[in-house]
Amino acid sequence: MQKYNVAVLGCGAIFGRHLSAIQNNPEYYKLVGLYDPKIELQDKYSKDLNVRAYESEDAVYKDPSINCVVILTPNNLHYSQTIKALNSKKHVILEKPATFLGNELKELEQIAKLNGVNIFGVLQVRLNPAVIITKRAIANGLLGNIRGVSLVQRWQRPINYFTGWRGSMATGGGTLREFGVHYLDTLQFLLGVPKVISASFFNTKFMATDVNDTVYSLFDFGSHGGSMEISIAAEPKNLECTLSIMSDNGFVKLGGKSLDEIVVSDFLSEDNATKFNKIKQNVLESEVATLATVGASPYHPELYRQIILEPSRFALGEMYNVIDLVERIYALRK
Repeated sequence: MQKYNVAVLGCGAIFGRHLSAIQNNPEYYKLVGLYDPKIELQDKYSKDLNVRAYESEDAVYKDPSINCVVILTPNNLHYSQTIKALNSKKHVILEKPATFLGNELKELEQIAKLNGVNIFGVLQVRLNPAVIITKRAIANGLLGNIRGVSLVQRWQRPINYFTGWRGSMATGGGTLREFGVHYLDTLQFLLGVPKVISASFFNTKFMATDVNDTVYSLFDFGSHGGSMEISIAAEPKNLECTLSIMSDNGFVKLGGKSLDEIVVSDFLSEDNATKFNKIKQNVLESEVATLATVGASPYHPELYRQIILEPSRFALGEMYNVIDLVERIYALRK
């Protein structure tokens, strides 16, 4: 099996989750070094972990002992840095959003293919048991004909959260790319890719930035409609993250911290209810037993494991639909 000798670009807030993933899969990954332009931060981690601190970003690409680069940098850098890594014959694990535009993502796929390397997107919410349960229920026809869906994400972020690169559309890419991308991905992963009928954008809290803190959108899935509300203006803490699915057979509502719970479900047919509960039982007994749970990152270790065992599951192309969906929503922003 492939063994990845890893260098990490970026030691910011998300670094700990990827570190736990690497450490929990020692048979597949070895952390060799890291680079961050904040030298004090880089030196701290390199000393604590006993790994190399690179003197520059280019030194990462030139290191022949490295065959995989994990990119955890500000969002606007993902595209250009991934091109450099791929052209240096390095495999890439790329944090969300992989790119701002769908055509950029497809270009990265082509560059990876030309260089004979792999590129993977971080879509760990797909590993949530509630998402797996719902996916199987839909595949088995338990929900019948969908009548409507609603995605609601109401989170809190402090004012100072947008004082850095996240505080600009040019560098952060906006609330949908930074916060909503995983849950919009879950929406399309479960129900298919919708047409975007309308979208409205508001600045209700973060007035000093060009990043809208609240976005509403209406969707057309062909046979049914859907809606989206994504906001980071809740106070004083996160309020909810829910996905409700109504059908002619019943309903399912996902919630919890990150769509990781079945909040409620009910069915017209007792037989369908029994089958749904059986799916829940199977997932909770078999799927969850394999998940390494470390700190705030229960699914990143399993994501890294799946990259080895079933690489197509998290190939970069799996991110295309949600990147394109977000792009089409923002195309309606005036």
